[in-house]
Amino acid sequence: MVVTNLARNKIALFLGGSTTDYPGYFVIGSGSGASSATDTSLVYAVDGQAFTSANGSTSQKITWQGDWSNNEMSGIQLREFGIKVEAGTTGSVWSKASFPALTFDGTNELRIEETIEIY
Repeated sequence: MVVTNLARNKIALFLGGSTTDYPGYFVIGSGSGASSATDTSLVYAVDGQAFTSANGSTSQKITWQGDWSNNEMSGIQLREFGIKVEAGTTGSVWSKASFPALTFDGTNELRIEETIEIY
């Protein structure tokens, strides 16, 4: 998982009181390619939805969780995911992960958990 330059800039603005933008959504995609800090979006986003939960109970860490049903995932070849501020599949990502394709055939659900720790 790569934290993008956008996220670094937004965190700095947030600490300075200059923005209230913070992630609230996962986005998943089927595009292939390596993740980079300069990425601003997924290669090919196919679905996005609000976090199922957010847990900040551990000092200096936040963990977000997203869940998709077997019907929502049916037919998707998952190759990437990210987190972002806006609902839907468009908009800039705060983080991005890319990996070899995982094929969903209608019998599998998906749960993504992403943790960011501030040092």
